[in-house]
Amino acid sequence: LGAASGWTLYPPYSSFPAAPSISTDFIIFSLHLAGASSILSSINFVSTVFFLPISNKLSFFQYPLFIVAQLTVSFLLIISLPVLAAAITMLLFDRNFSTSFFSNFLGGDALLYQHLFWFFGHPEVYVLILPAFAIISHVISFIINRNTPFSYPGLSVAIVAIGVLGCIVWAHHMFTSGMDLDTRFYFASATLIIAVPTGIKIFSWIFTFISDVYIYNPLFLWTIGF
Repeated sequence: LGAASGWTLYPPYSSFPAAPSISTDFIIFSLHLAGASSILSSINFVSTVFFLPISNKLSFFQYPLFIVAQLTVSFLLIISLPVLAAAITMLLFDRNFSTSFFSNFLGGDALLYQHLFWFFGHPEVYVLILPAFAIISHVISFIINRNTPFSYPGLSVAIVAIGVLGCIVWAHHMFTSGMDLDTRFYFASATLIIAVPTGIKIFSWIFTFISDVYIYNPLFLWTIGF
């Protein structure tokens, strides 16, 4: 009948009594395969960039922004995917080997899965967004016929800062799970801090636009829409 446990696979919805179908086990196994492939490809990308002969001649602030973004998301995947792998492995053991990592009735904690899942789940958002930010920066430079956008080093640092901050704000996905006020205050504050490097990027894009002549074409309108 399918997994029927939601895309987050929260226990107890994904535990054996609620989802006895083998489909859930296959979904967990497929996530292992996808995670392993992502980790290996991230290691491959990082190694490729750092061991290129030209890398010895460039400083960090001379890398193209898209390369900076890809390096950042590669490190995010290398850090966060093993945590997801541990979470779904424990879930697989709960389902098939009578362990109780996520069973509140047997001494486990269902919230542990949520913390482990969202420690991966929130950086994954930036894995998708950061390369797009970098591409937009390059597109804006192309539109106004410049080699680099305004404040190129600032854009590089902002990309890395967004990636780092994205690793310490995961629990804002769990505000309705019963956390105490101090914990919610910390995660809310840390989430708000991400607006600083994001604002730097937006300011740099706008200032790049207004600092030179540009033409209204579909590429310009698409960039403004972004």
